Amino acid sequence: MSETKSKAFIVVDPLRRFSAPNAPFSVKGSDEIIAGINETARNFRSRKLPVIWMSRLIRPQLSLGTRTSEKYAGMNAAFLGEWAELDGRLEILEQDYVIFKPRHSSFYATDLDIVLKENSIDEVWLSGFTFNVCILATAFDAAAHDYRVKFVADLCGTLPTRHKDETYTDDEVHKFTSVIADYAVGEMIHSSETKARLK
Repeated sequence: MSETKSKAFIVVDPLRRFSAPNAPFSVKGSDEIIAGINETARNFRSRKLPVIWMSRLIRPQLSLGTRTSEKYAGMNAAFLGEWAELDGRLEILEQDYVIFKPRHSSFYATDLDIVLKENSIDEVWLSGFTFNVCILATAFDAAAHDYRVKFVADLCGTLPTRHKDETYTDDEVHKFTSVIADYAVGEMIHSSETKARLK
């Protein structure tokens, strides 16, 4: 175990249901997000920093969680089978970590905190899908565990959201989430800053 504190790159739910062609929850710009995630992961590995892939564990026998089950009643197929798989374009290497989570936050009922502490991590960089749900939930829990948080904002995919009688675009949701997250949880950075920030 390293004695000096360090950084980890956490990719939340880079699943086919968000990024594949004709995906049930298709995220705009997902091809560019996947490519950027791979590039950022390579930058982390080149400095011997851990890359952690978080995937949502869905069991057909169990619910998706109280709120998710309410919001997506009758849509279980969109969370199972091919849509539950990690995007095949991801460059997941043997030295990386792959962790399965049962709920939105990557910390809930997983060994993520153990992995981070074993690697002497005190700062996490977050990316993946979706910014306003699973990434944000992970960020709040990271802060509660006293990790510094950075969002690689251009690599955080977002979906449009309907609230009552109004629909908000993906760009609007991304902006709202950025404001909340920057105020309460962590800093927004761009993937183009990765090399300079890791030096």
